[in-house]
Formats: sequence, structure tokens, C-alpha cells
Amino acid sequence: MRFAVLGGGPAGGAAALALARGGTPVDLYLPARPGEKPCGGGVPEHVLPRLAGFDPSPLPAVASPPGLFENARGGCIALDLDGLRIFRRRDLDQAIVAAAAAAGAARLSCKAERLEWSADGVRVTAGGETRTYDWVVGADGARGLSRRSLGLVPRGDSIGLGGSFSGFAWDRLVVALPALADSYLWIFPRPGGASVGIAYTPGQIADSAARAALDGFLDRHLPPGWRSLPGSRYRYPIPVYGEWTLEGIRRGLARHVLLVGDAAALADPLTREGIRYGMLSGLWAAEGLLAGNPGSYADHVAAELAGDLERAGRARSLFFEGSIGQWMVPLARIHPGIRRVFSDLLACRQPYTGLRRRLLRAAVGL
Repeated sequence: MRFAVLGGGPAGGAAALALARGGTPVDLYLPARPGEKPCGGGVPEHVLPRLAGFDPSPLPAVASPPGLFENARGGCIALDLDGLRIFRRRDLDQAIVAAAAAAGAARLSCKAERLEWSADGVRVTAGGETRTYDWVVGADGARGLSRRSLGLVPRGDSIGLGGSFSGFAWDRLVVALPALADSYLWIFPRPGGASVGIAYTPGQIADSAARAALDGFLDRHLPPGWRSLPGSRYRYPIPVYGEWTLEGIRRGLARHVLLVGDAAALADPLTREGIRYGMLSGLWAAEGLLAGNPGSYADHVAAELAGDLERAGRARSLFFEGSIGQWMVPLARIHPGIRRVFSDLLACRQPYTGLRRRLLRAAVGL
């Protein structure tokens, strides 16, 4: 059987790497000019060993930086973020793609332009050439060709407004709640600079208000003159998990397309983090294809992620406008047990499943 992967981010790279290591032919379609991403770039270290054949150790990274969390009332606490590794996205993406190519994936430096279906399979047109595949892994993002060809319209997206700055040293991870609906601000250290941004829900906050909140936050934390630092600003969709996620995945399966990562709408509804879920979904899609059971991919996503990410969606109001957002900082300041739970949550060591129980146990000293 012949497989194609559209997109060279963490999801597409992971899928191509696993397929190539499984001994099957796979073509990996890459955008002509992959750019830097304004997302944080943090990956839990416990996820990286699951990408067999990929060695992240040579990559420049910031490991387990000191963390600072601020609430809307101006309170702040220091947090331990042990087990978190932060990469420049262009470094991470290109390294996973290189590992896939070394394993045997055919790297095609042309963006897929058209998807069509025929009796022979899925036809991919790129660079003036059309090839036919038995299955396609769609890893080309929230607005990519895969979703558009399947007729999937955006639903429930958040917005990320931010940028990646270079030319200065920054070693602290800062997260803050600005008291603007379900939004939060971040500064993630990266080798040679930082990624900054604000995540929010369109319709609840105007872009201008979000931009003003971000600029004020950066004025408080970054060195004077940060506006003149090298780097670009971006506004981009964050396709968070919702009832539409599994609907879209199953629609893709019916057309021999496995949607992964952002193309599947797998970002965390609370933190809007998606790199970890991109990698895992790419691996699960490859496992289903290699086993000759692509339909198992949807079941795998449902079993591994649905319960936890549904809890994350329900927790948004508690974190941003409710009791957790208001009282977590003062309680964590005086209670080391609660502080440990909060640190584990931000460092992706604590799932949402069991979070309430662990907080209650920590509060009473168990």
C-alpha cells in the first residue's frame, strides 16, 4: 500500500517517521517555506521517547525553566516546571522530518494543491504532478487542504495572537490571566529569544483589546525596547478539541484521510497546547495504517484523549473567570501541596482526569 503525509509539523513528521520505520513507502509533502511558529514550543519530556528513531538531544532547547504564574489580581507564584523542554519550532519540525527521511520517507518539497478521490484511491496533486495513494494522513493544519477538501468548516476555534522574538536572552516561562474572558498570556523562553502571545476566544474579546493586553504584559516583563527586537507577529487559529473533533476524524476516515494534530482539532481547550497531541495522533494514525486497521485511529483518539479534553473544556470557566483562577495563586502561595499540583498541570504532568480529587487531597494534606 502507498501512503502520503501532508504537512511537516510535529503531527506529520511523527506519522511519516513511524510509517517509514514500519517499512512502508510514504511520501511526505512539505510546504516550500516552513516558518517559525508563535506558539510556546514546549514538549513534555516523557512524550519524546515515544518517537522511535528521533533523537532530540542535539537540538537547542530550554529545559525545565523557572515558571511564574500571575492572576488577574496581580498576585503571582513561582512554579517548578521540571520535565518540560522548549524548542524553536523550526528546529523541532525540521529535525523530525529529517529523522523520517533517514528512515526512508520520501521528502517532497512541494505543497499539496489538490485532493481528489477515484476508484483507485486518493489523488494528490502537487508541483504539476498527480500521485495516487491508498491512504493520506492530513497533517496540514487548521485551514489546510485536507480539511477544506473534506468540507470541514472551522468550529470552536480560539485565536493565538503573538510572535517569536530573537536577539536577547530570556530564561523564564511566564503565564498570566488578564481578566479578559477565557484568555491567557504567555512568554516562553527559547534558544536566543522568546515566544510571546495571548490566546482568546473570538467574539468575546476584540483583537484590539487582546493586542493591548499583550503589549502591556510584555512591557512589564521584557526588556525596554522589546518592540524593536527581530521577529514577526502573527494571528492564527487554534483548533481546540470539541464535539466536532471526532466528527471530522470519522468523516476523513470515510474518504481514506486520517486527520491528525491541528487538522483534527486536537488542541487542549484550556491551555490551547497542541504539539503533544499532534505527535501522539500522528503516531496513532501510523499504527492503525501499519496494522491494516485505519478505523482504529478514531477509537484510539476517543479512548486516549476524549475524556481528558472534554474535562478541559468544562474547566475553562473555572480557570479563567471562576474560583480556580481567582484563588489558585493565594492558596498555592501558602500551600505547597496545591502548588505542586498546579506546577504539574502547567508542565503537562497532571491530566485533567483526577485533577479535582488531587486538589482536594492536597488541600487537606493527603
